[in-house]
This record gives sequence, structure tokens and C-alpha cells, in this order.
Amino acid sequence: MKKFKNNIFLIGGASGVTKSSLSFELMKKYKIIHKLGSGFVREMAKSFILKKNNKYLYSHSFETSLKNPIDNLYLQSIPLKKMFQNAINRANREGTSMVIEGVNIIPGLMEFSFIDRKILLIVEDEKKHLRMIKKNNTHKLRKVEDKYFKNIRAIQHQLILRAKKFNWEILDRTK
Repeated sequence: MKKFKNNIFLIGGASGVTKSSLSFELMKKYKIIHKLGSGFVREMAKSFILKKNNKYLYSHSFETSLKNPIDNLYLQSIPLKKMFQNAINRANREGTSMVIEGVNIIPGLMEFSFIDRKILLIVEDEKKHLRMIKKNNTHKLRKVEDKYFKNIRAIQHQLILRAKKFNWEILDRTK
């Protein structure tokens, strides 16, 4: 049981579904000042996980030649789980509210105690999703090649199945 009523939100979703934007909306609404983005945590993990030990950590979630693109995402996310758990433990210990967001926040893998909301963001409309990726305001210099869009959609499909199985809230950002 929490000693103090803090708010901890997990927000997952495939690339380009406005995870960062929703994070900022929740932070404003609940006056939260702490946010962890999984992409930056993944970058920090590269400091102590060599590429020869986990090559998946060194690419974007969608940049894979694996038959099932979710496998690349899952393999790059496994070593991050303990880091997120430690951050959540500290937030609960200190009564700190926070948002943890990113593609690596996978339903079923990132299941922790004392989370207030677990949200999977999706964009059901494929054409709108592609437009959102091309017009990304939070990753202005990241370019997603068209050949990877199919992977992003496959990842989203798998994340939806997992979110349903693990009772995550699913929000379609096109509605």
C-alpha cells in the first residue's frame, strides 16, 4: 500500500501515437514534474550493456528484420524493466508523482505494483498514423523510412492484444 497518494502513470504505444504529448497533458492536469521517457532510459542503458550483449537495444523499436517486429521491441525492453521498477519504487517511497512513457512500456512486460493508470495509446486510422509519424513534433530530427511503417503497425497490433490481456486502458488518439 502507498504511504502517500502520488500518481504514477505508465503510457505505452507504438511510434507516432502521441505518447509524449499525452504525458505533458497528464503532467499539467495532475501537476506532475517528473517524467521518464523509455527512449532516453534505453540510451542510458547502452552505457553498461554492450551491443554484442544486446544488439536490439541499439536500434529503434521498428528497425528490424525479424519476422515479428514486436520481438525486437521486447528484446530491447527486457533489460529496462528493472530500471523502471527502481524508479517506481523510489517515487512511491518518496511520495513523488511521475509519468513513464515510451514504446518500451509494453503491457505484460511492464507490470508493476502501485500504478495508478496503465494506458496504451493507439492510432486506429492507418493513414492518419502515417501522417502523425511524418509530422512528429517531439522527435523533430528522427526520420522514419516508409519501409518501417509496416513494422510500426505490426507492433501496434501486438501491443493492443497485450493491453487487452493485461487490462490496460486503450486510447485511440484519433478520436
